[in-house]
Amino acid sequence: MASTSSLKVVVFALDILCTLLALVLISFGIYVMVSYDLNQIGALSAYAYVGLGLTALIIVLWGYLSAWRENVCCTVTFIVLLCLVIIAQIAIVILLFSQEKMVASNLANALESTWEEELNSPGAMSLYQNWFQCCGRGSPQDYIVNERLPPETCFRKHDKTKPENLIHTGCRVEFENYWLYLIFIFNIIGCILIGVELMLAFISCGLCNSIRNDARRSYF
Repeated sequence: MASTSSLKVVVFALDILCTLLALVLISFGIYVMVSYDLNQIGALSAYAYVGLGLTALIIVLWGYLSAWRENVCCTVTFIVLLCLVIIAQIAIVILLFSQEKMVASNLANALESTWEEELNSPGAMSLYQNWFQCCGRGSPQDYIVNERLPPETCFRKHDKTKPENLIHTGCRVEFENYWLYLIFIFNIIGCILIGVELMLAFISCGLCNSIRNDARRSYF
């Protein structure tokens, strides 16, 4: 059976790993909130990622202190709270996975305001068009119906001399696919976080038992 000191090292290592994963999720949620003009569903999804990370961060801090103090009562409380947090996190991740297309669509709505700016101030869409190699909101036709020619950013290598260089893919589709990819990646990170927390709960049970046995042996 592993010694108490060995189990503490494993618990501390898992605590650190959980902390890093939680900070990644929190950072992503904050990035989404501060970088884009979100509607209600987009904001809720961003808060969900922050919530996933924040609950993990708080409970992991409790676990670290419990292991450091080698207190059975604190460790048991930590394990119970961790299990409750894991259940809540599983529900959130399942919801994010099941609604990822809807979430991506709502996050991509931030492009709509940029397109409105483009109609009033040409060049507003340049960032998206250069980034995703796309043109217009839905297609180059969006410029034409607004009595404008597609700008250089709508052409491959910005070469307008050849009509075949015109990019026909709209930015709305590309931006939505970008969010789908990001959401999938960070949902996977959420799953990894839950997996590490399950390992942490299991190892903490062993640590709790080891601390209890050490206390019993100290009486003899």
